[in-house]
Amino acid sequence: MALILDTAVCYFAYYAYNKLRLEVKLTNIIFAIIVVCSVALAIFYTREVLRHGIRFTENGLEISFLDENNYFKYNDIKGVQVFKDTKASFKKNFIDRYSRLTLEFKDGNRRAIELGLTTKRKLRKIENEINSRIEKE
Repeated sequence: MALILDTAVCYFAYYAYNKLRLEVKLTNIIFAIIVVCSVALAIFYTREVLRHGIRFTENGLEISFLDENNYFKYNDIKGVQVFKDTKASFKKNFIDRYSRLTLEFKDGNRRAIELGLTTKRKLRKIENEINSRIEKE
């Protein structure tokens, strides 16, 4: 999704440059200023999208959007459950549609982590990756 937005912003930047090059009018200048702000926002948005996520390492997984206690060792994880609400409703907000990852630890504790808006396919990939690495240990 971020790639589509970045492509659209680049197209509008090219369009604004051509309009400004052909004819210098107040409306074209305002449009170019708006596009420059859009480019800056797109850069920050893409940086945040690429920075946050789940990193699988050799000994554990790191959830980079959590500030503290964000590293979990595979040896400590007993199981993983995923949940995504897919039922139709006009009353639910986007937050109600967030995907949830629940890690069960060998000491009996559980940790629920909100992953945000994800597809079911991406959520299943995360679950399968964690399960495959748990079984190795």
